[in-house]
Amino acid sequence: MGRLVADPEARSTVSGLPIAKFRLAVNRAQGVGTDLIEVVAWRKLAESCADFCRKGQLVLVEGSIQVRSFEDQTGQRRWATEVVARDLRMLEKSSANAKTQTSGAEAGHDEEVVDDSDWGSDLPF
Repeated sequence: MGRLVADPEARSTVSGLPIAKFRLAVNRAQGVGTDLIEVVAWRKLAESCADFCRKGQLVLVEGSIQVRSFEDQTGQRRWATEVVARDLRMLEKSSANAKTQTSGAEAGHDEEVVDDSDWGSDLPF
C-alpha cells in the first residue's frame, strides 16, 4: 500500500500488449523512512491504471516480485526489482477521476472492476 509518485506511464509492447509502469512511495513498518517500489501492470489492469490512477493517490497493489537484468546504454549489466501487479485497489479517488466517475454514474454507467488473475501463464518473460 502506498501513494503514486507520478501518473502511470502507459504504452503497448511491440505485439500490442498494454503495459503500465508506476512507482509507489511506501512507508516502512517502523514508520521511519519511505521505500520507492516499482510496479508494472499488464493488459486490462494496465489500461485501468492509466485511466484512473493519478499522482498522490493511495492504492493497494497485490502481485509478485520480479527481478530481471538488462544491459544499459553503456553495456553494463543492471538489475531491476519490481512488483508485477495482479490486482490493484484504489483506496481513495483522485480529484481527476472523481469527476469522471461522477459523470459516468450520472449517465447510468456502473464502475467496472478489473481482475487480471488469469494472466499469469501469458506473460512474455
